Amino acid sequence: MKFTANLKKWLALMLSACMVLALAACGQPADKQDNGGEADSDTTKIAVVFASSGLGDKSFNDALYNGMEEAESSMGIQWVYSEPKDDAEYEGLISGYADSGDCDLIICLGGSQSSSLENVAPNYPEQKFVILDAAVEGDNIRSYTWRDQELGFLAGVLGAGLSDTNKLGFIGAHDIPLCNLGAAGMIAGAHYVNPDCEVLVDYANGWVEVNGCYELATSMSEQGASLIYHTASAGGLGILNAGKEKGFLTIFFDGNLNSDAPQTNIASAIRDFPACAKEAIQDVIDGKFTAGSIEKGIAESSLYLDFDGSEYQIPAEVMDKYNAAVEAIKSGSIVVPGSIEEAKVWKAA
Repeated sequence: MKFTANLKKWLALMLSACMVLALAACGQPADKQDNGGEADSDTTKIAVVFASSGLGDKSFNDALYNGMEEAESSMGIQWVYSEPKDDAEYEGLISGYADSGDCDLIICLGGSQSSSLENVAPNYPEQKFVILDAAVEGDNIRSYTWRDQELGFLAGVLGAGLSDTNKLGFIGAHDIPLCNLGAAGMIAGAHYVNPDCEVLVDYANGWVEVNGCYELATSMSEQGASLIYHTASAGGLGILNAGKEKGFLTIFFDGNLNSDAPQTNIASAIRDFPACAKEAIQDVIDGKFTAGSIEKGIAESSLYLDFDGSEYQIPAEVMDKYNAAVEAIKSGSIVVPGSIEEAKVWKAA
């Protein structure tokens, strides 16, 4: 395709030999390589810079990849991507796509790209950018964020309703506000059902700490946590596996892995990254793209728990509480707190 061929040319010019080799190995899959054909000049061309946790995470990288493949088929776009192995690569990759002049839209996935996009975007005022899961200001940037605390709240409602130990667990990738949205929500949701339910909170100190999360989850289970939820990105695989092996309940985050542990993973928390990417792409196609920050949640059908593939049978009375909580969040009668400090003293109106 002409688009891909042009990208190869500017990559060769703009990046070091090492970076070029890295992109050739990681950033351009076989079905994205130049096939000798000519691209339609009217075809919308999209570039994606994935998070450094990488494809194969069974989490948000994979979710966006699958969404972009669907967009290519259903929306008639062309797209290329880069899969950086380290956060230090972000700025060069974003700049490289912008330098090419071939991209109608550049999509950056993850809050770890925030500072890189802040540095790059002002240098390309005519280039349109989207960042998913972070708020970055700029006249040519659209940011999408989610009220992740709402997912945590639902996890807490289910966990407290099912617990016979009055104790749950939460593991974040880092002790940062973004990860702690889930912790705050889980604490509030658990207390909404049972004020005496305790939520243990700990951090993996990394986005791909599979082994570390496994150990943390095992320790929490040994302390009595009957269900563990997380915002630990790819590290959540360790939590899922620990629950499967040791018999405690889990709720996965950012991808449906219910069928990987059908007896113990009772649901998966979903943030609809692909729908937001497609929304932005459609706006580019229609000439309606605008910069600014867009926040989404349960009311916008952009957050939900997916039970498909789980074989765990949740009692009807617990599901009744869950469904009531979903409707209350949708209606605004429940506003879930966004910090751990607020959650500890929060009470439903």
